[in-house]
Amino acid sequence: MSATDFWEPCWACAVLAGEREGWTVFENDDVAVLLNPFALSNGHCLVVPRPHLRNLYEIPGHLAGPILSTAARVARAAKQSFSADGITLRQNNDPASDQHLFHFHLHVIPRFIGDEARFNAPPRQVAHRDQAAIAERLRSALAVTL
Repeated sequence: MSATDFWEPCWACAVLAGEREGWTVFENDDVAVLLNPFALSNGHCLVVPRPHLRNLYEIPGHLAGPILSTAARVARAAKQSFSADGITLRQNNDPASDQHLFHFHLHVIPRFIGDEARFNAPPRQVAHRDQAAIAERLRSALAVTL
């Protein structure tokens, strides 16, 4: 399966509907946090709006706040639970910006001093068993992070 085929039809919508395998770390009425199966580091998540919105251009104002506040909460939890040196938020729109999943998503990526080579390398799919452990670790941190 090519990387493009992996994301279509909309992987995020399918995971939220329980139709595809994926790890939901957090969810509420507005947003969900999904573990990125092609993580750049442990704890790399995608904050997605619950409705299918293709990219940033389609995000209504009432969802912008919940997306960003959830990303901040996930960043705090990921930094603490994975002992990250920092967090990068990344968001791509359109193929020219390297968007592959055409459901708006804000990457929350734990970063570590000296990780430039890994951060700039092509992503690789994380093993299912490893995703399960990472998701549980992040869920536990989110349960105590405001």
